Amino acid sequence: MVDVRARFVDLPLKFGISTPLNRKKDVLLLREKLNLLKVKEARELSDGLMKKIKRLNQQLKSLKQQRDSFNEEARQWAEKRNAIHKQIKDLRLEAANARERRDTINAKVKALKMQRDQTRELIKKKIEEIKQLKEQLRLLDAKKPKQTANALRKEKEEIEWKIQTTSLTLQEEKPLVEKANQLEIQLNIHQQISDTKEKIVGLQNKVEAMDKEAELFHIQLSGLANQSQELHEKMMDTIDKARTLQPEADHYHQLFLQSKQESQEIHEEYVAIEKRVKALKKELAETEEKERTLQQEETRKRLKARALKKLEQGEKLELEEFRLLAEEEKT
Repeated sequence: MVDVRARFVDLPLKFGISTPLNRKKDVLLLREKLNLLKVKEARELSDGLMKKIKRLNQQLKSLKQQRDSFNEEARQWAEKRNAIHKQIKDLRLEAANARERRDTINAKVKALKMQRDQTRELIKKKIEEIKQLKEQLRLLDAKKPKQTANALRKEKEEIEWKIQTTSLTLQEEKPLVEKANQLEIQLNIHQQISDTKEKIVGLQNKVEAMDKEAELFHIQLSGLANQSQELHEKMMDTIDKARTLQPEADHYHQLFLQSKQESQEIHEEYVAIEKRVKALKKELAETEEKERTLQQEETRKRLKARALKKLEQGEKLELEEFRLLAEEEKT
């Protein structure tokens, strides 16, 4: 311990004279009061900041709940919208498949129609040929010999045999040759009639076969046309269903956008308040640091005042007390 009373006491206090020690004590008291006011002010500021932070944190909690609520609503609206969009997508895919099948069938119908029409056109041509042959047959019938072809052939053969086996003069042979030639002409008429009838029968058979073929084409294309119509109706019905669902999906999408917008607005408010809280926390930290500094200063001043009191009472000072008074002396 160091006794420094002689250094600070100039005049006896009993005479009421203001000594440097007393003046120093008064200054310390004033500083202490001022410091206490600053500490109080800093504490009140800290308390105010903490109250603001607490109030803003409560606000943040409420905003977070609202934001989460709107986000949940948006999620639910999105789920409903997406579910309907999936239905629409499936319906459109179903319609596309129906359209593809319909178009494939329509191509087959077109090909069958072409085959049927070509066959019918051939039938017309064959019928026209039959008409012409029948006209030829009518003309030939008008020339038809009364004798049958066999009778004519027999008579001709007999004449030819007679010419070949009998010695005839030219005058005798000439009428026989002419007769044979006439019989040949009549036989040719019979042959033409027979050939014409055969052609007519052949053409009629072809017409009948082609007619059956055309009818088969018609039956096939009629069945396919019915299938095509059913697929077309199914496609249109599916498209109508998808079109009917679209407004509902749009409605849910609008609700989704509204919820996201409200969530975004609240989020922006949340972020602004969060920044405010961060700034207040920084200010609170600075204020608390200032308060600690003031409290430390107040402690130092109390120690100085206690040291001065010891000096007045003639007590010995501790090393720390002496150091504080020495620092005060320098300032």
